[in-house]
Amino acid sequence: MRKSCYKIRTRIEVIRAVLNSNLGVYFTDSFSKLFQHSWSPEDFVEPGWARTAVAYGSSSGLDSYLLTHVFGFMNEPVQLDGLLLTTDTQVVSVMNPILENFAITTEVCRELDSALDAVMHRRLDAVIVDWETAFDPTRIVRATRNSSPNCNSTIVAMVSRQSETHALLVGANFMLHKPADIEHARRCMRAAYGTMLQNRRRAARVAVDITLLARITEIGEIKARISDLSVGGLALQCGRALPLNHEVLAQFELPGIPGVIHTTGKIVNANSTGRAGVRFSFIPEEDRNLLEGWLAVELAKLEKAEMPADYAETHGN
Repeated sequence: MRKSCYKIRTRIEVIRAVLNSNLGVYFTDSFSKLFQHSWSPEDFVEPGWARTAVAYGSSSGLDSYLLTHVFGFMNEPVQLDGLLLTTDTQVVSVMNPILENFAITTEVCRELDSALDAVMHRRLDAVIVDWETAFDPTRIVRATRNSSPNCNSTIVAMVSRQSETHALLVGANFMLHKPADIEHARRCMRAAYGTMLQNRRRAARVAVDITLLARITEIGEIKARISDLSVGGLALQCGRALPLNHEVLAQFELPGIPGVIHTTGKIVNANSTGRAGVRFSFIPEEDRNLLEGWLAVELAKLEKAEMPADYAETHGN
């Protein structure tokens, strides 16, 4: 019962965060209906809670977003973003299944220029550098540490005995010795995974895929996709390069929530492929409260995130 008590307490914390925001107005009736139901202790043990809440919600009209994101599905993997810089096909074959297991969507770079562009303009949770085959790995690590979106990203260096000290001095967080075998690589990524989650929690941003409509000074209206979102700003992808320091008037909808969020901001980073970062300068109070409440629910998944089940059960702690 100890495990179920922890899960109940965590869900109550999420509920409080939601009720303290404008989402509480939207979900008040749903919460009342849910807690008027007679629950047994077994209802709160996974996966019993999920089945019971969904079954009850389906018959009582509880909002699907509330059921899916607050009650019952808090252990879904957190989607992380990574970059692997290597020209070694064996490294790719070893790392791909491990990264997939940890839900780290990873781009494999084989050229210095594309890797530099990624670390300077994209938000990355993990940067994995093969010190033995990458072109100028020192430059990649330093560029990552000096970039605004990735100064705190987790860097894993794949090294030999001769290059280990250099990689640490440059700024790598974790060492993976070559030739890499699956078990060694898993142990290293297991340690790095915890650091990635901590950094995500500190950054308080959520990976999304949301349509954005915006008006940019001297350009006009554009349509783009938001790739990550926080209370302080967003990252977007559009079909053209955007100029730095231009004002952005934007609007977008949050998944599962009625209404439109309106923001004013400024482009603070951008590249030639249409990626850009926008820092908010103003959000109407009502919209800000709605955004904060939605983020509280989404970020609660990070607080509950655990090691992927198949790896944790096989290898323990």
